[in-house]
Amino acid sequence: MAISADTTSSAHQGFFTASQYHVTLKNVWMLNTSDQLEQAGFGDQNAWAQGLHLDYQSGWFQDLLGVDASWYSVVKLYANEGFAGRDLLRDRNGHAEGFNKVGQLYAKLKWGDEHAWLRLQAGWQQLYKLGVLTVTRSRAAPSSWQGVSLDSGWSDIAVRGAWVSRFSERDEPEKRRFTTLASNKPIDYIVTGELSWSPAKNSRISWVAGESHNYLQRQGLETQFSLPLGENKNVLFRGGGYYTRGLANWEGARSFNHSAQHIFAVTGYQYHNSESGLGWSKTKAPLDNGVGQFYWHMGKNTRGAFNSPADGEGNDYVNDGEQMFYLYSKYKWSPELTLGIYGNYGFGASYHSVDLTQWEYGGFLAWTPQRIKGFSLFTGFGPSYSWKLQNGKPWLTDDKRTFHRAKGIGGTVALEYKFGLNN
Repeated sequence: MAISADTTSSAHQGFFTASQYHVTLKNVWMLNTSDQLEQAGFGDQNAWAQGLHLDYQSGWFQDLLGVDASWYSVVKLYANEGFAGRDLLRDRNGHAEGFNKVGQLYAKLKWGDEHAWLRLQAGWQQLYKLGVLTVTRSRAAPSSWQGVSLDSGWSDIAVRGAWVSRFSERDEPEKRRFTTLASNKPIDYIVTGELSWSPAKNSRISWVAGESHNYLQRQGLETQFSLPLGENKNVLFRGGGYYTRGLANWEGARSFNHSAQHIFAVTGYQYHNSESGLGWSKTKAPLDNGVGQFYWHMGKNTRGAFNSPADGEGNDYVNDGEQMFYLYSKYKWSPELTLGIYGNYGFGASYHSVDLTQWEYGGFLAWTPQRIKGFSLFTGFGPSYSWKLQNGKPWLTDDKRTFHRAKGIGGTVALEYKFGLNN
């Protein structure tokens, strides 16, 4: 009996003594001076917020069960009247304000080892690039989903899946149901899955699929490979394609009529501390009476995973008929400092026989000083050029020969400091 009691006590103690506590301070300032929506009365978007994340991870009871929780607080430091597009602060009838919320709270279960494993989670949780769903972590607070998720695998094969029913966005405390885009009808759930094969380090092939109930269905294939050419020399490749189609309740009122496709490829060369590459993408998304787009979310109050470089820093290069070329180069100046530049150019889209073009370029800096463990700084700036919108459609000139050019500058400065409170 004494042995049994001691074993039970140890199992309970592991749940508490192996717990981890982390605090993250995140300060984010974002600017966008694009005049694309000036006809609708929107000007510069400027917002600055301070985020606080408190994260708790329990140990394992009987090496099987656990509980994790996260609390997020965001404080307004500055916001102008057009702040809403930056998704940093809560928009209450046009006024910016901070907020607090429980971002994560879920039970977890595990089984297996590094060769064969199973993980289950149920509750509010971050689902980062799982199937057709994801969360964003670039704002003052991350978004999260309510539901059940699974992560399982054997050797170099992995299977992930999730069933979710609600979503909490990065700039508000509300937990919202999914709805359709035009009529705001409820969508009961989203289900998604992913099957991956990783034959070697930095190489993977993934098939992803998902459906928002009776609304949208999406499938995709994603690949990435690294081919060594010698010491500190590698050729990199990343590519894939997505197919989305409307189901019984799809309204076809925006984005595309019935279905849309998007393909992309990126190849790069890595030499010592430098890396450069070229990317390309093409989109097909027919839409009556407008310019169609490849819509990668799964309905209103959702966030879809989209790993194409067509998701640019300022513009989205996913319009019907549009092709895009992408250039990038980055250099690791030291173990602490990385510098980079990028550029996107999109062409091939049209509206009433008027060719539409857009482009952007810029630079970025990432600094993680070793003397301050857990601290990081990221900043990036650059101009972007697209077309102005009128009633949600490209604004053509009076002679219908060209369009009104939209231009602006976008920028981000993000500082993050994460530290633990463990013994």
